[in-house]
Amino acid sequence: MPSLLLIDDEVQYSELTKEYLEMKGCNVMLKHDGQAGLEAFKLHSFDLCVLDIKMPKKDGFTLAAEIKQIDEMTPIIFLTGKSLKEDKIKGLMLGADDYLTKPFSMEELYLRIKAILKRVTVQQKTNVTDQFQWGSSKFDPELRELTVAGDKIKLTSIESKLLKLFCDHQNKVLTREVAMVGIWGDEEHYRGYSLNVYVGKLRKFLKPDPSVEILNLHGEGYKLIYKQSLPV
Repeated sequence: MPSLLLIDDEVQYSELTKEYLEMKGCNVMLKHDGQAGLEAFKLHSFDLCVLDIKMPKKDGFTLAAEIKQIDEMTPIIFLTGKSLKEDKIKGLMLGADDYLTKPFSMEELYLRIKAILKRVTVQQKTNVTDQFQWGSSKFDPELRELTVAGDKIKLTSIESKLLKLFCDHQNKVLTREVAMVGIWGDEEHYRGYSLNVYVGKLRKFLKPDPSVEILNLHGEGYKLIYKQSLPV
């Protein structure tokens, strides 16, 4: 039974959402403001958090950043009444795994929760032993740790999955379709925005190492070019 933290200030609708998820077999703790949600997260263990963005006392973006400081492994889904691309990108940059725009289908929320938890479980059970290195950089998929020019960067789950896909396709084209399926399990059109965000983040991380570059191949996808990539 997955343990979920649901934080939404729309009392009536969030109560219905809680009841629906519990009917589906989830254990749900519901809070109605960001500060109460943070206190609950500090006191209890959750498999996933569902956060509204516009909330009293502490907004969802601020709360997500604080949750990630406490436990960066906890998956997050944002609920937002806004459809602005900037808000979605900001949420993804904070490490969110998914987002839903209100009004949303409760069944869709449950299916997205189920898909994320399945990916997390598979990842935890996968015994990844290879590390990759090139130039002054080193990537450990198991620890989700990237070292560039001596600086260690802790990657989010999605960032690590994408970099591992690049390593598995060394000097080959990584198509957008393969990347989206490898990360999210589907190639829905809206995932393209998310993929662009994460490719941009990896480019920023790797920028201090001149021996590695992520190329855009118009109409095809991406290619990670580097001088050396060998298991350590």
